[in-house]
Amino acid sequence: MNKVLFICTGNWYRSRLSEVLFNYYAMMCKLDWRADSRGMTETQIRGISPDAMQYLEKKGLHTYLDEPRDPEAIKVSDLEEADLVLVLCRDEHEGMMRERFGQIPKILESQGKLRFWNVFDVPVEAPSGLKSLFGVKSARQSQPSKSSCEHIDLAIKLLIHELSENQMKVTLDPSEVE
Repeated sequence: MNKVLFICTGNWYRSRLSEVLFNYYAMMCKLDWRADSRGMTETQIRGISPDAMQYLEKKGLHTYLDEPRDPEAIKVSDLEEADLVLVLCRDEHEGMMRERFGQIPKILESQGKLRFWNVFDVPVEAPSGLKSLFGVKSARQSQPSKSSCEHIDLAIKLLIHELSENQMKVTLDPSEVE
């Protein structure tokens, strides 16, 4: 069984949603891949994001959540055990990966084992106080929850399609091809 690892900031929203969607679609396609997910940072947040859960419920997939667990921070061993690592937002996480793991991300990327997507996090709460008075907004790029969930869903479907095609190429016996 091959393993894909999804990484976001806190392992609460984007990477957890990716994990559940990937595992469901892989199961439906009889793909010999399984997903797990981790976060770049330790967090005190528990469970899974309400936005992710709402999206899964809307699609009827909330029952495919593995045993409930809290977010987990990534370790070097997680990178070593994965056949493919997908980091959900290059703009947000590439520097964090380099800072935390040195040259490992660059090596994995050169081997084709690490990919970056650009699925942005949901917007932070509206600024308060003087910032809101002067219209100051967060410098961090974001996208609405609905857009982010749909972006992840489409990216996962495309990944499943790619991995399915690769699996078919590997399982075909060249002598069977006319």
